[in-house]
Amino acid sequence: MTEPAFAPLQWLVACQMGLYGLVWAFVGLLLRDTRRPLMHWGAFFAMLGFGLALASGRDEPRHWLYYNGANVVSIVAFALMRRGTEMFMKVERHDREQLAMLAPVIALIVAAGPADHWATLRIVLSYAAQAYTVLRTMVTIREALATEFGRPTMLAIVVPGGLIGVVLALLGLNQALQWAQPIEMLRGFPSALVLMGTYLGGCALLTFSFMVMIMQRLIATLREASVRDALTGLHNRRAMTEALGRQWQRHRRTQSPLAVVAIDLDHFKRINDTLGQTAGDSVLVHLSNLLQNHVRAEDIVGRVGGEEFLLLLPDTEPQQATALAERLRVLVRAEALGTTISVGVALAHSVDKDPESLIARADAALYRAKEAGRNRVEVAD
Repeated sequence: MTEPAFAPLQWLVACQMGLYGLVWAFVGLLLRDTRRPLMHWGAFFAMLGFGLALASGRDEPRHWLYYNGANVVSIVAFALMRRGTEMFMKVERHDREQLAMLAPVIALIVAAGPADHWATLRIVLSYAAQAYTVLRTMVTIREALATEFGRPTMLAIVVPGGLIGVVLALLGLNQALQWAQPIEMLRGFPSALVLMGTYLGGCALLTFSFMVMIMQRLIATLREASVRDALTGLHNRRAMTEALGRQWQRHRRTQSPLAVVAIDLDHFKRINDTLGQTAGDSVLVHLSNLLQNHVRAEDIVGRVGGEEFLLLLPDTEPQQATALAERLRVLVRAEALGTTISVGVALAHSVDKDPESLIARADAALYRAKEAGRNRVEVAD
């Protein structure tokens, strides 16, 4: 039976879980790209609160729903939390593993019934299932967290999450060591107070962790959108300017060779005028894919104008840059895109006082290629 003095804390935690559930459901409606995992998180909090609310009805005579049902609902809630977190982090989901581990536990709790002599078994199984789910979640997502958000964020999420799992495991162990004395959840035992504190503080930490992940991903998405061309996905002019500045500083510091290749589609306006903008966009996307597929991993490809592209080639000798430019020119002509390209190549050397002068020489070479009849490569002096 629930102790009267304990009831207010019990309902406070249950209402807090329900509030968290409503908040995450609302956020899920706003963020379509992550709606499914956020709805899982909302269901986790809502079901955890529902489980605590069910447990508030524990009294004599014992009813299966308030004793066994509350434990089952809580275990399912944690399973939803793990599934949603794996979905959000885009890692392999472990639904079969969860089913294999949790289904026997739930079956035992269901079969045990609400009788007092099965109480210890129910409690130990419930703690064990929750602890296992939390700890496995942290293990599953830690590498993905470090990769996407960095090691500090990973530690800030995994360490508190791991502590929640450890506390739940210790509560289960404490009950197992006192098998003859069932410590019913939500009674005025110290373990019950620890459990409420774990739920209240732990779910607040989980909510904060989830929010941190969402905010960091949104910021990264916005940052990426600000430096990417919307049509082709290549670096835009701003990103190319920043990249050139970095490569220029490296060139000046190490005297390593640096090449710039300016590319312009020939008679591109004619494609738009005769075939339409959709056809023109298709040509631009096709060319961007071709450029990315035929440069090295360290080379940087960008779209800096309507039909203007730029390649930054670090550690590239003059003959290598010219050979690449000629190879790209031939590939574009062979692709039958309905157009060709003119190319200007410039190699950084002492006459260049800044990155802009290097770009200016590449553009001048490109202009000469246009003037000489297009579909050709010119190298800057």
